[in-house]
Amino acid sequence: MKRLDFIREMQSSLFKTVRSVYEPFLAEDVEKLERAADKALGLQWHHACTSGELSSPIEQKFINGKPVILIKSEGNMRAFSGICPACSNLLILSTLYSSGKCVICEKDYNFLTGEGSLYLEEYPVREQDGSLQICCKRILLKK
Repeated sequence: MKRLDFIREMQSSLFKTVRSVYEPFLAEDVEKLERAADKALGLQWHHACTSGELSSPIEQKFINGKPVILIKSEGNMRAFSGICPACSNLLILSTLYSSGKCVICEKDYNFLTGEGSLYLEEYPVREQDGSLQICCKRILLKK
C-alpha cells in the first residue's frame, strides 16, 4: 500500500468515526431545535390516532373539541379543518364520495380530487412512535 492510499484511508475512516460519535448528539440537538421552533411559533402537536387505527380512507376526529378530517390516500396522510370557513358550521362527510359539505351555505369539497368551493385549512401531519400527530396553533385549540 502506498503512503498516499494509506493517508486517504485514514482520513475516510477518521471521518466515519467522528460522524458515528457525534451523530446521536446532533440528532438530539435537532429535536431540541424543532421543539423550540414549535414553541416560538405557537404550534402544538396533538395525538390524532395510531397508524393502523383508520379503517376508512376518510374519517372525522375531534381533537381538543375541534373537528379534524383525516384522509388516507396512496399511503399519505392529510388533515383538514372540519369547520366551514364561510359560515363556521360543522362539515358533513360523505365517505362514499370522499367529500365534505356544509349544509348551511351548500358549499362542498372533494378530498380525493381537491376540487370544490370550500377552501379548508390543512394541518401538518407527522408520524412519531407509531402515532399520527396533527399540528395546530395554540390559539385555535384553547378551551
